Amino acid sequence: MIILFDLDGTVLTFDGGPPGPGRAALDRAMRELHGHEDATEGLRLAGGTDIALARALLRKVGADDGADAIDRVLAAYVRHLEVVLTTRRYRPIGDVAGAVAECRARGACVGVGTGNVRDGARLKLASARLEAVFDLDRGGYGGDAEPRDGVLRAAVARCAAHGDAGRVVVVGDTEHDVRAARAIGARAVGVAHSPGARAELHAAGADAIVDECGGALVAAIFATA
Repeated sequence: MIILFDLDGTVLTFDGGPPGPGRAALDRAMRELHGHEDATEGLRLAGGTDIALARALLRKVGADDGADAIDRVLAAYVRHLEVVLTTRRYRPIGDVAGAVAECRARGACVGVGTGNVRDGARLKLASARLEAVFDLDRGGYGGDAEPRDGVLRAAVARCAAHGDAGRVVVVGDTEHDVRAARAIGARAVGVAHSPGARAELHAAGADAIVDECGGALVAAIFATA
């Protein structure tokens, strides 16, 4: 079995009000490159991929949204994220390390399926002291594909390259995670940590929904698989 974890809102959250570290870093990147303040205002980040978010921001400010422009936004974003995270950290949602360890103990391959570019994922996980919990070589990232199902396909391919195979379960917190899981023929387990997440996951048809990472999540993953 391959289990792919989303990051933001699924295994990672932050304390305090908005903007969160990721949104703050994106705003700083757009300010640096295009001189626009609060460029992410009104844009939903949850469930998106970094390529899609960068494209949406560039279009919003009337800038070129070609591949080179997107690369510049994402490179600036990662630089600013590293700075933001020196003063505002992420934290785990429940017992992430314990849940991952238990999944592996049951013989599953644990990977990552996140809309973050890989460097952003690494920085966020390190901020929450979870970098060693996940094998980032077994992952799909927001720099691999614009559609979220493309991110998951990249993750499955990387797991397969390491000899891992079997049924796929996607763990996420938004309807986008569920829809992407369905697109690749996978099961979907939701983590309803944020307000409104449970209703959204239920409406999207998640196979199971839990409140946070931990024993209940592990049980739900193996029950649905």
